[in-house]
Amino acid sequence: MDAMIDLFTSFSGLLSLGIIAFVCVMGGYFTRMALRKMREEQEKMCQANAKRPLKAA
Repeated sequence: MDAMIDLFTSFSGLLSLGIIAFVCVMGGYFTRMALRKMREEQEKMCQANAKRPLKAA
């Protein structure tokens, strides 16, 4: 219990919480960015495949 009090009241504890929050926000941002880029790339590939004529067997 003492550790929790130190975490929320001491300077080093608050700094640790700030870093943990920053890393979580950064992880969410990079995840969103990667998913958006994958979706855009998938749309580009689908459009390119739709424009390409079908090959006769």
